[in-house]
Amino acid sequence: MTSPKLATTTTRGRMYRHPTTGNEYPSVTTVLNVIGKGEALKHWAAGEVAKYAVNQKDNWLGLDSAAAIDLLKREPLRSLDRAASRGTDVHAIAETYARTGTLPTWAEAINGYVDALKRFFDEHQPQPVLIEQTVFNSEIGYAGSFDMVCKLETYGDALIMLDYKTSKAIYPDVAAQLAAYANGTEYIDDNEQAQPMLKCERGVVVRFAVNGEYEVVEVDLAAGWQYFKAVRAVHAIPTKPLLLNRVKATTIDSETLQQRAEYMKTRVKNIKDNYPAALQQLVALWSPTMPTFKTDHAHTVNEIRTIEKWLNECEADHTIPFVDGRPTTPKPTKPVTAPQPVTPTPYEGLEVHTIEVATLRARLNTLAPKIQQVAKTLAREANAAKKPISLSGKPTMRKVLIVSFMLDALELGEGDVDLIKTILEHHNYTGLTTGAILGALEIGDTVTLAETLAGIKEHRLEITYNNKTNLFQVEKVNKK
Repeated sequence: MTSPKLATTTTRGRMYRHPTTGNEYPSVTTVLNVIGKGEALKHWAAGEVAKYAVNQKDNWLGLDSAAAIDLLKREPLRSLDRAASRGTDVHAIAETYARTGTLPTWAEAINGYVDALKRFFDEHQPQPVLIEQTVFNSEIGYAGSFDMVCKLETYGDALIMLDYKTSKAIYPDVAAQLAAYANGTEYIDDNEQAQPMLKCERGVVVRFAVNGEYEVVEVDLAAGWQYFKAVRAVHAIPTKPLLLNRVKATTIDSETLQQRAEYMKTRVKNIKDNYPAALQQLVALWSPTMPTFKTDHAHTVNEIRTIEKWLNECEADHTIPFVDGRPTTPKPTKPVTAPQPVTPTPYEGLEVHTIEVATLRARLNTLAPKIQQVAKTLAREANAAKKPISLSGKPTMRKVLIVSFMLDALELGEGDVDLIKTILEHHNYTGLTTGAILGALEIGDTVTLAETLAGIKEHRLEITYNNKTNLFQVEKVNKK
């Protein structure tokens, strides 16, 4: 099994320390756990409690209420411990059997699982090449311990990345797990020396069942690799709120604000007197809740900025170059482009496990009402453009990544969609509604956007306001 000198359990999950460089990397399973299993585990835990309550009544009926509740609620933990212990034991038996061809003396206690294991080895005759080694990939940043690299008669001389399971089923994300092991750049030998990783051409999962049966399933390593890289990019995004020092607001004195208001009046009058088409557009833009300059209302800074934005748009659309000798700042025109389609990866069309979808839905339900409303608005925009991002029906990994990026950006922006718009414009995704652009993204696009968002969160990138264009933009942080 995995050397304890290389792997440790931390608050960040299971971490591996490279024996030569000393660098720490998250384990493959820790990375894949970013697509959580919380919602499914709730239903499983409830089922475990119910089964224990029905089948073990004599153990709790005579207890007082507090003791009975404590006993019942701990059954899922006891069940998890039993499953983890069983999996560890079966892996240890398989390792010994693969190395020596004999079973440990205590193996019979595992009953049907060992029978299944022996049948697999007897019928398929795997030829071990590497057994229970730790693999690292310092380029992407992860590590893990695989069960065996071997040859199977079915596949000739091809090297197989093989994994054992004792679960009730084989789930799709195991393809990503095996692909991560197979795409490691180096493995650590028995002398704790780094060696170039062998090239595995296929991935195979063997599931041992308690009834003595087993099943062998081949996975798509190329598709699994695309899946894993996408999830690794999401895992790299910090999930904790990043609160910085409280920033004192920049105040504008009343005299300066009055001067800006007077200048807005001059521009409005110029449009009214000389540009009827622009006036019609301005009237259409002017919100019914925004006071006009005909009233005695003292406009706030935000109101002045909003009016300035409307005026810039009208003056740019109708080529009104100057007002009262002061140049305006027309809104720049951008080429109307939608995200360019990329070649779909083999994993694009595969469904995502229901656990992952349930977790995202549960997360959405815990967000602030404002964020929930904006997310629903973006989903409606995508649906109207026939590029839905809904997780109902048959959701794919692409949609899961789009929704994850959307929620991360909305949380960071406290429900303001402008952060998403700014990142999209930074990557030249314009010309459609924000929801429609999100719906048109492919996995590669989404990973790029997630990396930009991570850069903003980690303060490697910053959003600045360009006074010449009246737009926000993403730039590298200038470290002086």
